[in-house]
Amino acid sequence: MRRDSLSSFIVFVICFSWYATIARKTGRRVSFLIYVCILTCKQMLNNGQTRGSALLHILMLLLLNNKIGLVECDKVTAMSISKHNYPVEEHTVITYDDYILTIYRIPSSPNRRHLNRAGAVVFLQHGILSASDDWIINGPETSLAYMLADAGYDVWLGNARGNTYSRQHKHIHPDTSEFWRFSWHEIGVYDLAAMLDYALAESQSNSLHFVAHSQGTTTFFVLMSSLPLYNEKLRSVHLLAPIAYMRYHSFILSKLGGIFLGSPSFLSWVLGSMELLPITNLQKLICEHICARNSMFKFLCSGLLDFIGGWGTRHLNQTLLPDVCATHPAGASSRQVIHYLQLYRSGDFRQYDHGRELNEIIYQQPTPPSYKVQYIKSCVDMYYSENDYMSAVGDVKYLASLLPCVQLYRIPFVDWNHYDFLWSNNVKEVINNKIIEKMLKYDEDV
Repeated sequence: MRRDSLSSFIVFVICFSWYATIARKTGRRVSFLIYVCILTCKQMLNNGQTRGSALLHILMLLLLNNKIGLVECDKVTAMSISKHNYPVEEHTVITYDDYILTIYRIPSSPNRRHLNRAGAVVFLQHGILSASDDWIINGPETSLAYMLADAGYDVWLGNARGNTYSRQHKHIHPDTSEFWRFSWHEIGVYDLAAMLDYALAESQSNSLHFVAHSQGTTTFFVLMSSLPLYNEKLRSVHLLAPIAYMRYHSFILSKLGGIFLGSPSFLSWVLGSMELLPITNLQKLICEHICARNSMFKFLCSGLLDFIGGWGTRHLNQTLLPDVCATHPAGASSRQVIHYLQLYRSGDFRQYDHGRELNEIIYQQPTPPSYKVQYIKSCVDMYYSENDYMSAVGDVKYLASLLPCVQLYRIPFVDWNHYDFLWSNNVKEVINNKIIEKMLKYDEDV
């Protein structure tokens, strides 16, 4: 092995060991800067600079990230809604296990003043590393939240534990690993259940329409199969890019991650209770310059969405990139990602795998129990595309074969990706109008 390669490898081991140890003990956030440090160090070593110089550079970047720190929650959702002259309410929901969630309500629309606030309730749930901002970024003419309000609905926007708006707990500090000891299972059975109950109680309604994207659909399947009584609280269900089974999943990072983290191991134990990709001030500063409308590097932003969600940005509203950058990624627990990697490795849709010994204690069986999606009573509309790296066509169709009442809608564009379901130029015509039409028809028939 060449001396510079050996040096780079040693520095990588030192960096990773140090960071993993600190993160495991404190729940410290996983920052992209650790990877920047490693790559920078490798480049510096390859360019003949000293080990001391490289290590000093690493330390400087890490300290810089610590100094600049996390972005304080600046209520982007509420400010954006108010800016467009829609009424907005902020509500606090406390879950069964004492996580504190912030959710938002658009009770009416300035464009439908003759309608009172007693319209049917619609609840919108975001995906992984996202937040309530997903449903409003596209503006009042195109975003689903505003369109629903204009149609007379009482619109609620959820926020899962650990994201920008829900990084609180009654007793546990978010900078400890204990706070991040959850996956999307807990988001389903605790967060989603609490948010739906709260929205129904506040609006004095018995049932609601439900819309979700990506991980939001996963939490739907978790809740409805784990606590079947919640099926009775739903009017209609609309799932965009649904994720449950991952047998046909083809995303390259999932394949690589599945090898190391797809089954219980020391590595998954070390990385399993950490904050993943919150917005930091430094990241936001860099991103705002790269994704600016007149930036020559804007292609990097759209390229990242391509890489994660599926090739092709023909449908993506490029003017949204600065707003997407300002609000994403919104933070999550590393265990949410590991849980998905476990699904990919096992080929099953099941609860979190803690390892044989802990499984025996938690589940009273050596392997995690599977979610019984075949017992979900709600009728479900699922929207999917052929170019979605996260929600594979084969997995969607297999899932549909298990559900008692389901209708599939294939997006008629071969290059429609995972994020086009939210931020496409023509999402209004392709998806949103269809969802609202189905809701209105349901409400007329009831």
